[in-house]
Amino acid sequence: MWLWITFFLLHGLSYFYSLDKEQSIIDLKAKASFIILPVIIGAGMVIDKKILERIFIFFVAGVSIIGIFCISRAFVLYNEFGTTIQFFYHPLINGLDANAVYQALYALFSISLLLFFPWDSRSMKILKIPLLVFQIIFFILLSSRTLILIFFIVVLPIYLRDTFIKKEKGFLYTLILFLFSLILAIVIFETNNPIKKRYTDIINQNEKITWNDYQSNKYREFNNLSLRLFLWRVGIDNVKENNLWWKGAGNGSVNMLQNKKMAEYGVTDIYNKENRSLLYNINLHNMYLETLIMLGIPGLILLLLIIFAPFIYVKYFEYKNILFIFNFSFLILMLQEASLQTQAGIIFYTLFSMLIYNYICSERQKIKIVSANSTSKNI
Repeated sequence: MWLWITFFLLHGLSYFYSLDKEQSIIDLKAKASFIILPVIIGAGMVIDKKILERIFIFFVAGVSIIGIFCISRAFVLYNEFGTTIQFFYHPLINGLDANAVYQALYALFSISLLLFFPWDSRSMKILKIPLLVFQIIFFILLSSRTLILIFFIVVLPIYLRDTFIKKEKGFLYTLILFLFSLILAIVIFETNNPIKKRYTDIINQNEKITWNDYQSNKYREFNNLSLRLFLWRVGIDNVKENNLWWKGAGNGSVNMLQNKKMAEYGVTDIYNKENRSLLYNINLHNMYLETLIMLGIPGLILLLLIIFAPFIYVKYFEYKNILFIFNFSFLILMLQEASLQTQAGIIFYTLFSMLIYNYICSERQKIKIVSANSTSKNI
C-alpha cells in the first residue's frame, strides 16, 4: 500500500519542477487512484473468499457481456455489409470507448479466473465451461499479439501442468484440452488470417531503419513495432541530452520534450494546430521508460518494486496461479504500453492488486489469531 502512495507522492512532487503545470495536474488527476484505492481497500473492510468470489463473478460477467455485445455487433455488420474486418482487433470493439489490447488484458485475467479459481457458486460451476470457451474466442479475436503469446506460453501450460500433476481431472479431459490448445494454435499461426498477419507484419519490417536512421526515412509508414522503436529512441535521447536520470523532467513535461525532439527529427505537423500530427502528445508506449523520463531513477525503482512485489507475495496467496498470471501479463504489457498513464490500466491494475493484497493480509491475520489462540489454550 505504501509503495503506491509513495509513487503518487513522487508524481505530486514532480509538479513543482514540471514545465507544463496544467498537464501535470491532468496527470495527477488521472493517477489519483494510486492513493485513493490503496487507502480505501487497504485500510477498509476485510475481504474473505466469499467477497473475493463475488467480485470475480461480476468481473467475469462484465467481460462476457462486453464480448457478447462486440461479437453480436460484428455479426450485424457482416449481415449488412458482408465484411469481416469488424471481427478482429480494434474494429471489434468500435462500439465501445475502449482499446482492444486492454480489453484482451481483462479477458485474459477473466480466463485465468475461470481456469484456476475454486468456485463455490453453483451457477459458476455450471457456466464455467461455456463461459471459458466463449471468452477464449473473444480473447483471440481481440488479436493482442503479446497477450496471445502469454496465453499459449504461460497460461495453458500452467493449467495443463496442474491438471496433470494434481490429477483433479481425468486423462481424457487433459488430452482433449491439450488437443484443443494445439488445434487453436495451428489455426492462429498456420492459416491465413488477420491475427497471423499482425505477426508477419512485424517479421517483414526492417526495424533497424526506425531506430538508427529515421531522419533519412521520414515518410515511411509505422507499424506497431516500428512506432514504438521510434518513440523509445526519442525518449532515450531526451533522457541523455537533458540529464533526466535522477529526478526526471516532471510528470507534466514528458509530452513537451517528446514533441520537441520529434520535430527536430523531422516529424511534420507536430505544431500545426489545423492538421496536427497523430504523434503529437503520444505517450512512449513503454511504462518503464515513461517513468524514467518523468521521475528519473527513483521513480523507476518504485515502479519496479510495485511490479515485482507481488511475485514475493505469490507464496502467501492461496490462488498462486491467478496472481502470477495477473502480474506477469501486466509486467510484460508495460514493455509495449504506458499502461499506468491511462485509466484502462490504472484502475484495473491498482484495484485488483489492492483486493488481492487485502485478501492475503486478512488470511495471514486469521492464521496468526488461530495460532495465538492455540498457544494460549496450551499454556
